[in-house]
Amino acid sequence: MDEKQPQAGRSPFPRLYWLVVVFEFFERGSYYGVMSVLSVYMTDVLGFAKQDVGLIKGTIQPLLYFLPILAGALADRFGYRRMLMIAFSLLGTGYFLTSQMTSYGAVFLALVVMGFGAGIFKPIISGTIARCTDESNSTLGFGIFYWSINLGAFVFPLVVVPLLRDNVGWEWVLIAAAIGTGAMLVPTILAYREPPRPDQAAGKPRASLLQTLANAFEIIYSPFILLFHWAKVRRARWAVPGVVLAGLLGYGGWSFLHPEGASLAFSGRVYDLPGGRLVVEGEANLCKAAPYAVEVNADKAEVVVSLYDPGRLDSYADALLAELNRVPFLGPATDGGGEGVTLADLRRFRDEATTRTVLAVEFGTGGGRPFELRNDGPNRVVLALADEDVWASRRVEILAALRADPRLAVLSDAAIADVVGRASAHPFVLTFIGLLFLAALGVLQLAPRFRAASSADKLVWLLGTLAVFAGVLWLLPGLALFTRILCTVLGMTLLSLYAIEVDDLDRFRDHFRFLGMVAIYSGFWILYFQMFDSVLWYVQAYVDPTGLNDAVNAGLQALGFTGAWRFDVEGVTWINAGTIILLQLLVSFLVKNTRALPTMIVGIATATAGMALLALSTGIWVFMAGIMLFSIGEMTAHPKFISYVGQTAPKDRVAMYMGYLFLYGVIGSSIGAVLGANLYVKFVDERNQPRTLWLIFTAIGAATVLGLLLYDKFVTPKGTSRES
Repeated sequence: MDEKQPQAGRSPFPRLYWLVVVFEFFERGSYYGVMSVLSVYMTDVLGFAKQDVGLIKGTIQPLLYFLPILAGALADRFGYRRMLMIAFSLLGTGYFLTSQMTSYGAVFLALVVMGFGAGIFKPIISGTIARCTDESNSTLGFGIFYWSINLGAFVFPLVVVPLLRDNVGWEWVLIAAAIGTGAMLVPTILAYREPPRPDQAAGKPRASLLQTLANAFEIIYSPFILLFHWAKVRRARWAVPGVVLAGLLGYGGWSFLHPEGASLAFSGRVYDLPGGRLVVEGEANLCKAAPYAVEVNADKAEVVVSLYDPGRLDSYADALLAELNRVPFLGPATDGGGEGVTLADLRRFRDEATTRTVLAVEFGTGGGRPFELRNDGPNRVVLALADEDVWASRRVEILAALRADPRLAVLSDAAIADVVGRASAHPFVLTFIGLLFLAALGVLQLAPRFRAASSADKLVWLLGTLAVFAGVLWLLPGLALFTRILCTVLGMTLLSLYAIEVDDLDRFRDHFRFLGMVAIYSGFWILYFQMFDSVLWYVQAYVDPTGLNDAVNAGLQALGFTGAWRFDVEGVTWINAGTIILLQLLVSFLVKNTRALPTMIVGIATATAGMALLALSTGIWVFMAGIMLFSIGEMTAHPKFISYVGQTAPKDRVAMYMGYLFLYGVIGSSIGAVLGANLYVKFVDERNQPRTLWLIFTAIGAATVLGLLLYDKFVTPKGTSRES
């Protein structure tokens, strides 16, 4: 019997489907459970600096989103089961090694191992579900799949993590994740069976490794290939590279002459205690995994406390006080003296450390001065440097001038150096894309000669191409080692162009349409990622939860419990996840027979309406209604989007297309985080206009809806009979 066709009267899905849903629950639960405490564990338990923790997490996330592209193609080439075994092995090993290691390099490497496992896992599960479902049950199938993701993300951080962390130890959170993912090897070996391959893929010989690489990256290179064909038809083969090269040189020259500015927002007070000094800083960026950080400088008898989330001080005061009171020169009466720090002290420190001063660094001063300080408003100090060399040559003098301003007294030398370094850093993203563009067009031009070469000569071509591209990258000045390595690895994708058959323009037009749809859909995820940034700040500063607190506590007292519950910023997460858990299956059932793109449009419009509600009132009930409405839109749109891709992807490359799904996360998170933070500072912190902020995001949602409407009308192939 066909694996896709279960017997009448039984579940509409085969056993393999339910098995991978269980896999998804444990993998996502383990991941979100670890991520909910990882930053705190690395800073507070292992003692890593925050900047070093940021580098680790800044490496893992791109890895998670980039690897599915290659992993999907490898799964289509080597088989889903084999790649799934590798994924669970890497996940379990990575989590376990992280729990056992204490040095920075070892923890970094262990988490990279975990990241490889997670990146390989993602497209295989989505691809398996796509192969196990069809037009009649795909929407419901991906709805259940999405429900299991949110169930894992809800249960593990809420129940498992606190239970293990508070009663056994921090490292047991990681060990539990290792068990939760590593144990999935057993059912993978015993019960997982290769999902049915599409008819047109059956019997075909396996592709070579170079062809597999080509299969993985032909989608992302489709715009280059289409442009190459256009230039060829127009007899302007070298005109396009010439224009790109001219733009690249112009942009590069401008960026080096006008580096990006940078600013650091902070507030702080210094308190002299009997045993030493306590420096309290309230940082502008409240979107941190840990609500605070403590740095002890024994040589200066100084403790620096950074309150990332001052509004929630009471919820973490006990842990913070316990940590401060263990410091000999601050803690309760010890040989080193000290009278201890109390909760009243912390509240007073928090309330007094409210003036937010921004140190901004820019290049270019008037009158030929090497540097100058100027006030730009009551809470903004600008350090203007003639050029970046001034910082190195006159560092002591500049620091003394900054110290003369009492608002900057608590800012460390390292923090100032960091903001100056970021101001003088030359933007490289567009430069790299331009270089990759030129190299891609060059490889396409040389590809016919490559195909005519012998096997030995082909290897020389491949190594030579990589060497030339890497050589250019490593000769460019001012790039960090990590940037050089990462860009060199990404440059290896150029080799795939030698094996891509570029004559089938219809295929590349399909690829280009797919990328366009993902780009438009990413607009919705710009809104979604505000749930981890601007929405949290807004809740903390504007939303009064008294009405909800009173209602919940009255209900608890009626049931005989002590009414001591209070709503806090983490409520945004459980409202979102809880709404999806309660309603996802119902929503998926209601839209199971509707067309994908119109359903996605309705879902995004609903989510946009939820965002618009935030502009109407700061009341807790309106806020909750807005988040719940947004969640309903999310659960309507996203499973349908996954189903759409699974049903419209070429049947022999389903996992590869599923790998590209995660581009929406790359675009949405990168743009959403930067845009949300800047808009929040501009319209909320500086102008006290939160309504304007939410109206702007409402406009982004409306633009996404309009883009999908136009896509459905003008881009979707006419006459399609598929559910999509």
